[in-house]
Amino acid sequence: MPDQNELMLAALKRNQPYVRPGQHSYDTNLGLAEPDFRYWLAQNKVPFDPKAPVTDYDMRGFYKGLAQGDPHALTAVNPNDKRLHFPDYWKTPYHETFSNESQWAGNTAPQWNQQDQLISPGGRILKDERNPYPQLGDILTALK
Repeated sequence: MPDQNELMLAALKRNQPYVRPGQHSYDTNLGLAEPDFRYWLAQNKVPFDPKAPVTDYDMRGFYKGLAQGDPHALTAVNPNDKRLHFPDYWKTPYHETFSNESQWAGNTAPQWNQQDQLISPGGRILKDERNPYPQLGDILTALK
């Protein structure tokens, strides 16, 4: 089974064509606010490793946006998995569900539809949040 780094590298390879041209840093530098960020992570039990050299989400950017009142910096519970969800705006190309909602996405990046499916520019479903295991439905149907 691939580890987290292998999964992120595979996501980057898949998402690279959808990244807006130019040089990008996917990890906001908080400078002197870094200790406050780490305290916020711990207090809120945010599932993020601040020591990771590469991440699939710019949580520091989210934190800075939250502190500055950025309208993108909102969280919500995902109705599909009932877990806290952070907005796509800070997803990096290392993320499995990198979309056109990311600040680093180009015009042709995959988009979410109304059925909570991430759709490629060619129309292929890349992720279906309402049915995370689509092959399981086929297996259950075959067993009937």
